[in-house]
Amino acid sequence: MADNKTRIPVKLPSLAFMVCLLISISCWILVSFSKDYKMSYEYKLVCDNLPDGRKSVTASDTVLTLTFNQNGFRYLMKPFSEKEKVVTISIKDLIKPKNKVTVYTFTNKELHEYLVTHNFGPELVDVSAPEVITFYLR
Repeated sequence: MADNKTRIPVKLPSLAFMVCLLISISCWILVSFSKDYKMSYEYKLVCDNLPDGRKSVTASDTVLTLTFNQNGFRYLMKPFSEKEKVVTISIKDLIKPKNKVTVYTFTNKELHEYLVTHNFGPELVDVSAPEVITFYLR
């Protein structure tokens, strides 16, 4: 009996191709992780450290949209990879420069300055939303 099946030779990729592929993937990773990116994330606002004699605080908006300057492996860092992003604001520290009694209004620039010094550091580029936030103390 004659064997009708003929074997088709399978060619494995050449060593040169594999080396070039490895080098190109390494270069792509190096270039993509060395760029600077601006990423926006939404953070839930949590208030604590109320001034003496105050029982509660209500904010006009409970979600902040923050824009960060990121590069490299910062994508994988904890503050940016958490599913439940929360920013905690100390009301006592935030309202120090203001002299009002129960209502405090802050622009996004004032909130940005506070968050850079107390929470995030220089990676925080901008507070995109809200434009103005108001805190009501009781």
